[in-house]
Amino acid sequence: MGFSRPATGSSAQPANEGMAPTLVGVVFVLLAITTWGVYFSFAIIVLRKLTAIEFLMFRWGIGVCTLLLLNLAIRKPLRVAKADWPVVASAIVIGIVVHQLLQVNGLKYTTSTNTGWILTTIPPITGALGWIFLRERLRVRQIVGLIIAMTGVTLFVTNGNLSEMSLGNNLGDLLVFGSVFTWSIYTILTKSRLGRYDALGISIVYMLWGFGTFILLKLFESGLQIPSLTTAEWLIMLGIGVFPSGLAYYWWNAGLQRLTAVNTSMFLFIEAIVASSVGALMLGDVFSTAMVGFALLIVIGVSVAQGVQARRRVRVDESV
Repeated sequence: MGFSRPATGSSAQPANEGMAPTLVGVVFVLLAITTWGVYFSFAIIVLRKLTAIEFLMFRWGIGVCTLLLLNLAIRKPLRVAKADWPVVASAIVIGIVVHQLLQVNGLKYTTSTNTGWILTTIPPITGALGWIFLRERLRVRQIVGLIIAMTGVTLFVTNGNLSEMSLGNNLGDLLVFGSVFTWSIYTILTKSRLGRYDALGISIVYMLWGFGTFILLKLFESGLQIPSLTTAEWLIMLGIGVFPSGLAYYWWNAGLQRLTAVNTSMFLFIEAIVASSVGALMLGDVFSTAMVGFALLIVIGVSVAQGVQARRRVRVDESV
C-alpha cells in the first residue's frame, strides 16, 4: 500500500499558497480540537452506563446523520476511486474502528486530563511515522524531542511515581497511548488522499463504514443499556454525536487538507488544556503542581521535536 502525491490543482496546499487557506485550516482544526477537549469529560459520564460498542454505535450513527444533513446543502461527492480503497479502508479501520475502541475503553479507566495530555505525543509520533513511511528526514532534534516528550508523559500519567507504571494500575493510560499511534497513522493515510477528495465527502465515507462496523460488533454483545440513560444523558449523547463526532471529524479533515499533518497535530496541545480544564471543573480531575511541570516537559519535548526553520516546511503528502 503506497502513498501518492496529491493531484496537481487539487485542494492540497502548495508551497506558494497564500495565507487565507492556511488561516481557514487553523480555524477548522481549532474547532475540532476544542470540541474534542470538551468531549472527554462528557463521554466519561455516558460511559458509566453504556458499553464501549454501544457508545460508539450511537456516537457514529448520530455523527453520520449530521454530516449527511450537512451534505444536503453542500452536496459533495461520496465516490471513492477503486485504486484508493486500500488506503481509505486502512484509514477507516485504523482511525475510526481501532482508534475509537482503544480511546473509549481507555476513558473507562483513566481521566480526561490524562487522556488530553497523553494525546500531545501525537505530533512527534506523526513525524516519526512520516519518516518511516513517507521518507521524510528525521533530524537529531526530533529524536531528542521525542525522548523528552515520552519522559514527560511517563512522569505525568504516574504523577512522578514510576512504580505506578504497570498494566494493572494504568490500563486506561496504556489504551489511550495506543490510540496515539492509530491517530498518527490515520492522519498520514488521510492526508495522502485529501488532495483528491473533498474533506466532507471523505469524512462521510469514513463515518458510514465506521458506523456499520460498530453495528456489526454490537451483534456480538448481549443486552442493551441505552434505556437506562436519563434525559440529560441522552442530550449529552446527542451532543457528542453532532459536535465531537460528525462535525469535528469533518473540521479536522478540512484543516488537514489545508495544513501539513504534523502542523495540524501540533494543535492537540490546546485540546489537552481544554480537556484538563473541563475535567477539573466537571469531574474533579487532579491536576497537581508537579503535573504542571510534567506537562511542561511534554510541551518542551514536542516543541523540540517539531522545531524546524521557518523556511523548511514539513510535507507529509510526498509519495513513496
